[in-house]
Amino acid sequence: MSDISFHALGPARARSGEDPLVAFLLNARRTPVTISARDVSRLDSHRLQLLLVAEKQWAVDGHSFDISDMSPSFREGLERLGLSPEHFDKEPMQ
Repeated sequence: MSDISFHALGPARARSGEDPLVAFLLNARRTPVTISARDVSRLDSHRLQLLLVAEKQWAVDGHSFDISDMSPSFREGLERLGLSPEHFDKEPMQ
């Protein structure tokens, strides 16, 4: 069984260059990942696009892709950008 790769998102996307999320995703390819959204104070469309593309790619590869500890700001960002605030929740809402 593969080890799980872990990354904690910063409060906002790095504007001075490439977001550390990109390097993490490239290095963690083909392994299960968990990304903490605990410290996210603003979710922008660029970062969300990275997460959505990665989520699909990990599914194609057959590996888990989990977003954990979603802050209220992260959930609000999902909704603001047109997704359900529960989009990354693993348990379906009833």
